[in-house]
This record gives sequence, structure tokens and C-alpha cells, in this order.
Amino acid sequence: MELRHLRAFATIAELHSFSKAARQLHVAQPPLSRQISQLEGELGVKLFVRGAAGVELTREGALLLDQARTVLADTAGFLQLASRAKSGLASPLRVAMAPGLCEAVSRIRAHIIGRLPILAIEGVDMPSSAQHDALRRRAMDVGLLRHVADDPDIQSEPLFAERFVVMVSDTSPLARYKSLHLTQLVNERLLLQDRDWASLAQEKILSLCAAAGVTPRMATLEATPGNQAAMLAVASGEAICLALRGANSRSYQPLRGVAVVPLDEPHADFQVQIAWRRGENSAMVCEFLRSARELFQIKAVETRQRSLVQ
Repeated sequence: MELRHLRAFATIAELHSFSKAARQLHVAQPPLSRQISQLEGELGVKLFVRGAAGVELTREGALLLDQARTVLADTAGFLQLASRAKSGLASPLRVAMAPGLCEAVSRIRAHIIGRLPILAIEGVDMPSSAQHDALRRRAMDVGLLRHVADDPDIQSEPLFAERFVVMVSDTSPLARYKSLHLTQLVNERLLLQDRDWASLAQEKILSLCAAAGVTPRMATLEATPGNQAAMLAVASGEAICLALRGANSRSYQPLRGVAVVPLDEPHADFQVQIAWRRGENSAMVCEFLRSARELFQIKAVETRQRSLVQ
């Protein structure tokens, strides 16, 4: 028994016609009839009879049709898996995502799908500080993160920039401003990133404060800027925080009662990076990197063009 025999059987059963099945399968009708005769001889049962409405299944043929379709489907799945394995795509690409970067990963996925529809991507929520270790242990294949300290085993490059914004209660007088300077925040309690969670973000905020000649009043709440507990503290007016926002990302959980005001300070931007293991040669990872570079290079050019027009 050959797969072409089962394929012929299932196609004729679906179309109720030898001639229509021959055209769909791109074979002449006599060879197709011989295939069915060979299959019937091997099985020892008759599969079709001719009726007024065309070719109809016999009782035995009807009993065997579902199993034939199952075999054909399993075979197609097996061949697809073999194709994925040949391309290095047998398992999903595991992508670690820092908070708020899912939109960027989704855009990369959509950019890939046209030329590589069999690539499966599995996103995993993970803080930036944990991603290098996950890559090194091969628990993740690629990471999208806000920059952390360099690692000799990990390569990374910037994809796009985010800008700092000020999160304040929407009942605060500060919420009415179109943008804010750090000098306007000196009387506010500031929630700061935990150093173990985002050391470079903390350093960046403190350096911005130093450059502006501001000494922030630190809030002592057990909350990380951008998360739900922090947003609740901001909405209630207990504190403010600085978060990050880009065209395709944000580091905070939106919440009713919280206003988002751009921070107007020089160098108040931060890079979102893509990271992977040094020396990586996986076809999946290389394709993801290629698509990310293409996508965000295009967006960077479009942004520059819009700024020139304006």
C-alpha cells in the first residue's frame, strides 16, 4: 500500500468522481483507476460503486475513509516536522520579554511570518536582569530587554529607544502639564527601580537628577516602578515614578487615575536591546534577528523622515 493510493481513495470519495479527482491530483484517469484497483486488491474489499449521482462509497469504503484521512493527516504532520527539523525549527523559538515589550515581539513575529510561516514563537515574561542568565543556560533563545550590564557570553544590540515619562496622580496639579522638568518634581516622593531589578535604569534616573541639580525624595514603598503596586501608589498620590515609553512599548501598567506626562530633560532616553548567545548559529535565532533588524531599521528611517517633514 502506498500513500498515493490512500490519497486517490480520499480524493475520489470527496469529489464523487474519478475524472474530477484525476484533474485535482494532476494524473490521468486510467492510472488513477489502476491505483484504486490495486488498493482494493490489497485490502480485499470493494471501495466504490457507480450510482446515478456519480461514484459512491461502499459500506466497507465508508468504514475505511476516516482512517485513510487520519493516516494522510499524520503523514502531512510528519513531513512538516521533518521540514522544520531540517531548518532548525523543530521546537518553538523561546523569546524572553521584559515588561511592556510584547508589542515589539509581536511586530517582529508578524514581520517574519510572511516568509517563514512554520516558525513558532513562544514568549516568556522575564525582567531584563534575568535574561542574560536564561540565555546562557539555554532556557531562552532570544531576549528583548532594557539594557543591563555587559556579559562576555551574550551579544546584544539596540533596536529602538524609549523616553522617560513621569507617572503622577491625575488629580495632581502636575498632570495638567504637557511636559515636566525634574526641577518641578523636587517636592514629590519618587519610587525608584530596585537595583537588583534594573540597575542601569536606576543609575540613569539618578544621573538625570544629578545633571538637573535635583536630589530626589525617595519613597520607601515595596513597589517597583511600572508594576501594579506602583501604579496604585501613584493613583492615590502617595508617590510618583519615572517609567519608559516608546512607539511600540511601555514599561508601566496603565491604570485609571494615573496621568502620563513626558519628561523634558536632555538624554532622557533608554535603549531597548535584543540579546542572544555569542556565536549562535541557530536558523531560528538568525531569522528572528534579521527580521528585528529589518523592522526597526525601517521604523527608524520612517521616524527620521517624519521629523524632517515637520
